[in-house]
Amino acid sequence: MESIATAPTAAERDARPWWRTTWPLHRHQWLTLAIALVAVIGIGAVVGLMLTDWFAPNAITRFDLDVARRLARSRTATGNDLARWGATLAETPVKIGVTIVVGLIMLRRWRRWYEPLFVALPLVFEASAFMAMTLIVRRPRPAVHRLLSSPVASSFPSGHVAAATVYLALAIVVFRHARSVMVRVAVVVAAVAVPIVVGWARMYQGMHNLSDVVAGVVLGLVSIAICARILGPPPVSETARR
Repeated sequence: MESIATAPTAAERDARPWWRTTWPLHRHQWLTLAIALVAVIGIGAVVGLMLTDWFAPNAITRFDLDVARRLARSRTATGNDLARWGATLAETPVKIGVTIVVGLIMLRRWRRWYEPLFVALPLVFEASAFMAMTLIVRRPRPAVHRLLSSPVASSFPSGHVAAATVYLALAIVVFRHARSVMVRVAVVVAAVAVPIVVGWARMYQGMHNLSDVVAGVVLGLVSIAICARILGPPPVSETARR
């Protein structure tokens, strides 16, 4: 006689390891994420082309050039060093390393996937959108002497600033779990300060225009908002439920 498959009982579900039972993303959510990514790329590319190509030059691009020239004329040895360190906060090895280390700490601390994904997913989303948008828009770097060289010739939007803004996801997780007012204030201040420092550094080095930096901030915030919406609210722990 053929056996009939039955759904796992509560005891069987509890016996499964946490890494199998706490994964928050399912097929329909991945589809929603892909649709959102295509939409963000499309809207961002259209905005970038309107700003830098179709309707350029305009008041924004002229202001961009004026800011870039002013920063280039104000450079000093100390400023160059500070800009180098400031930009490092959002370099690719740094942001990937920070995300991996933080994710592993969160996995060990809470034994579930929600918090690590809340931090990592916006970074992947932002990076994917940035790479596609920069290939479509192809805005030249500011017309000033640049302190760095880059294999990416396009400057819209600023990937460094977008990545720095996505650090806000980490601050949100800490804010949710921390009870200390000082800790909460510290993470919020850091989350606001890092994109500002990185944005200034990248403009100072002649790598981005002001509008590129603004677009990077917007991309980072949109990435967090979309991923947070798809992930939903954090699950209630067993301790809190009891």
